[in-house]
Amino acid sequence: MAEQCTLTTPETSPTNTYWSVASLSLDWPNARVDIRLKGTNGESKHHSYNGTIATTLMVALNKANLSITSLRARILQRLVTDGVIAGTISGVVD
Repeated sequence: MAEQCTLTTPETSPTNTYWSVASLSLDWPNARVDIRLKGTNGESKHHSYNGTIATTLMVALNKANLSITSLRARILQRLVTDGVIAGTISGVVD
């Protein structure tokens, strides 16, 4: 199973217990990061970073040692840190 964020409190209707990264778009010229998440039952959630925050995130991802913490895990960790989702990161690298 790929990395996922197991939610602290499951979302309901229907119960969603995790989010995983479905897509990631880095738009350097426009300083924009778009993230699409997929939930337990196929739910979709979208979050964007713009401007300085997006540029800072893209530079950090570009310089990251992904052999220690994967790209997906780093994205999920950032979303948890920013309060977009709440939970713990688990799973193995695909």
